[in-house]
Amino acid sequence: MKKITKITIWLLAAGWLAGCDKKEELVYQSADGVYFDFAESDLTHQRIDSVIYSFALFPELATDTILLPVRVSGNRTGAARKVKVVLIADKTTAQAGLHYKALAAEYVLPADSGRLDIPVVLYNTDPLLAEKAVKLMLQLKPSADFGTTIPKLDTAKIIFSNRLEKPLWWEIWQGELGEYSRVKHELFIRVSGTNKLTEDRADWQATPKVLYHTRRFRSFLTNPQTWVADNPAEGYVITPGANGTLEFYHSGNTAKKFVLTLNPADGRYYFTDEDGDPVI
Repeated sequence: MKKITKITIWLLAAGWLAGCDKKEELVYQSADGVYFDFAESDLTHQRIDSVIYSFALFPELATDTILLPVRVSGNRTGAARKVKVVLIADKTTAQAGLHYKALAAEYVLPADSGRLDIPVVLYNTDPLLAEKAVKLMLQLKPSADFGTTIPKLDTAKIIFSNRLEKPLWWEIWQGELGEYSRVKHELFIRVSGTNKLTEDRADWQATPKVLYHTRRFRSFLTNPQTWVADNPAEGYVITPGANGTLEFYHSGNTAKKFVLTLNPADGRYYFTDEDGDPVI
C-alpha cells in the first residue's frame, strides 16, 4: 500500500509540473504612457519641472531651442509613435509668434525608442524681455499611441527672458557666492571664467573647479582695479566716472558700463545692484 501511495503522489506531481509547462508565461501588461523625464534637484531632492533660460547669456542669439525630455513608461515598439503636448493657456504669459514658435500638433517618437526631446523654439525679439520674464506651461496629453499615466509628471514649465534669472546652481553654491542679484550675476559671468557652476555639490572632483571660479570672482569684487590690472587679456578697463565714481566695462563694448561708488567708511569701491544695494 505504501508503494502504491508513493507512485500515485509521484504521478500527481509529474502531472502538475507538466501542466505548469503548458501555461502561458505571465507578462506584466499596462498601457504605454509618456512623462517628462526631468532630473531631481541635488539641493532640494525634489523633481525639477522648470527650465529657466536667459538670452542675456547669449546676446548674439535671436532664437534658441529648448529640448524637453519625454520618456516612455511601457514598451518600445518597431513602429514610430506620436506624442501630444499642448499649452496650458491660463498659466502661460508668453505669446506665440512673438516669444516662441507655436507648438506642433504632435511629435514623432522614432521606432525602437524610449525617449524623445520635444523642441520648443524661443524668440529674442521682444524688447520687454530685458525687463521681465515670460512663461510657457506645457502639458502632455493622450494621443492615439500613448496615455499620460503619471499625472504628477505630465507638465513642464519654461521661464525665459533677456535678463538674468537666479539659477539653481547659485542656491547650491550661495555660501561661496553670497546673496543673488542680476547685476552680481552678470559680473560673475564676465570675470569668473564661466557662466555656470555644477549643480552636483556631491561631485568632489568638480569642487576645485567651482572654488577656482568663485574665488576669482570674490577677488574681483574685493578689488576690481587690481583684478583689471592683473588680467589685461580679458579686455576690461576702469575709468573715472561722474561725481567721483569709477566705471567698469569691456573695451569692446563701451555702451554697457557698471558704476563703482566709493564707500568712505572703508575706502573701497562697490558696484550697485538693481535694488540700489552694494554688491558684496
